[in-house]
Amino acid sequence: MGKRRRLSIKWGIILVIVGFVIIQTEAYGQSWNWELFLSDLECDFFYDPDTIFRSPENILRVWWKEVFKTKEVLRSRGFTGSEYDKAVYQVNVTEINCQRKESRRKFFMICSETGENILCKIHRQQLEEWVPVWQVRPTGVLYRELCR
Repeated sequence: MGKRRRLSIKWGIILVIVGFVIIQTEAYGQSWNWELFLSDLECDFFYDPDTIFRSPENILRVWWKEVFKTKEVLRSRGFTGSEYDKAVYQVNVTEINCQRKESRRKFFMICSETGENILCKIHRQQLEEWVPVWQVRPTGVLYRELCR
């Protein structure tokens, strides 16, 4: 009985966390103020200035979006499941250390739109290591735009 109770408590906590993420995602999804900062052959890149948070250590956290121009973009990144066939864009949450010129991704969501519904699959593939901003092109452009 004790193990069963602990398991149900763990699942309850997980459901609450997922609920908060969904609520936050829906709230952000309805109030985006996307500004174009880069365009290339595969994607248009936007960031939302309303989501920028700057810590006392001069580390920025920003939400930014990649709108796919072709279906090959996700395949080239290794996303080949049928759930990605209707993907239209990816939303990223990234931290940028302005002083050290480094960045790391906190999480990302791959989203598809069907009518008025937006369906996003959250990926918690977080990068713990900081990487130089010049190694990742969109993040390097964001660095130049936001860390002036």
